[in-house]
Amino acid sequence: MSESSAQRAAKAAHSVDHLFGARALRVPRTYLGAVAFPRPWRGPWHYWWQAHLLDAFVDAAAREHHAGNQDTAELARSRAHLLLRGIAVHSGGRVTNNVFFDDMAWLALALGRLRDEDVAATGRTSRAVQDDGAALAKRLASGCDDNMGGGAWWNTTRDYKNTASTAPVALTFLRMHRTAEARALLTWLFDTLFDAERGVFLDGIRMAAAGSGEEISSVDPHVYTYNSGPALGAALELAEVTEDPVERQLWLERAARLVHGAAREFTVPGPHGAPVLRGQGGGDAGLFTGILVRYLGHAASSLLDDDARATARALVTDTADALWDGRREFDPNEDFTVPAAARTVGETVAVFSPEPAQHANQAQRVGAPVELSTQVQAWTVLEAAARSADR
Repeated sequence: MSESSAQRAAKAAHSVDHLFGARALRVPRTYLGAVAFPRPWRGPWHYWWQAHLLDAFVDAAAREHHAGNQDTAELARSRAHLLLRGIAVHSGGRVTNNVFFDDMAWLALALGRLRDEDVAATGRTSRAVQDDGAALAKRLASGCDDNMGGGAWWNTTRDYKNTASTAPVALTFLRMHRTAEARALLTWLFDTLFDAERGVFLDGIRMAAAGSGEEISSVDPHVYTYNSGPALGAALELAEVTEDPVERQLWLERAARLVHGAAREFTVPGPHGAPVLRGQGGGDAGLFTGILVRYLGHAASSLLDDDARATARALVTDTADALWDGRREFDPNEDFTVPAAARTVGETVAVFSPEPAQHANQAQRVGAPVELSTQVQAWTVLEAAARSADR
């Protein structure tokens, strides 16, 4: 029996929760994702991985709510709220980040979606979601100024403005109905860092020197999958709220270029013959392609033309199919180095490949620690495919 896209997403949700979920510093009524499985005794703190984990729990809550599974939806929302508390506990009682503006933007976006899902399900949300969202928005605004013409700083060193910060900050402001600020950020981003011919964004622009009223800057030409994601989402959402038809068409054309740019620049031959999005490795990069797919899923049912929508949908579904078929399942109560097919098992969990075009057994050596980032990425992709199938 072939699993539906919703069943696949539910399997990914269960697997990540079971393998990585833990209390924050052993404090009751908290939740955090361990950085790896098997869980290390000690490990680095990845604030922004937790933000995307929270976003994935909101995906699961929305999917289950839409399907009428209210108990399961409530469990996913509860996980998200406990995770927010866990982030605060780990960070000394606050959810703002003292260094990176892009990290805070990811959490702000996730909290905005959690608030909306809470209200849709229960009519209200928590004070923590409201207050933490406001605190994050205040910090994000402090990271935007007119140096180098506009945009958002990457971190508090304030010597580098990049796509990774500017795009999600713009999207955050859009969802807060701060449209003028969002438009200014997004306009700067497309004017400064967009390679229109390739349909991709360069990473950022660095202030190399300043003084005597002049700034000397240099552009970092690196291109990453995730930079296209929130910029695509912001362009689409700005088009949706723009009344001027000429401006609306401009943002739709830019969004379409991003979709086709992703299909051209970020794909490799997939295991089923169709192109799939390539991964960008482990660590932080283990989330990059999942972020792009989240917003390609939005593009698949947007105001874009038929060709761009079909391209976006194919990238989402074909990448999800490849990840699903390339998974490795095992009984978590037994030796996870032995594939499930080799023995009789009870309920299994799945480990997904960091590289959609390769099976997990090839890209993720059996027995090696599995990183949270790559598994949240796969979960995000499978949730995006489930949403696309439902439309």
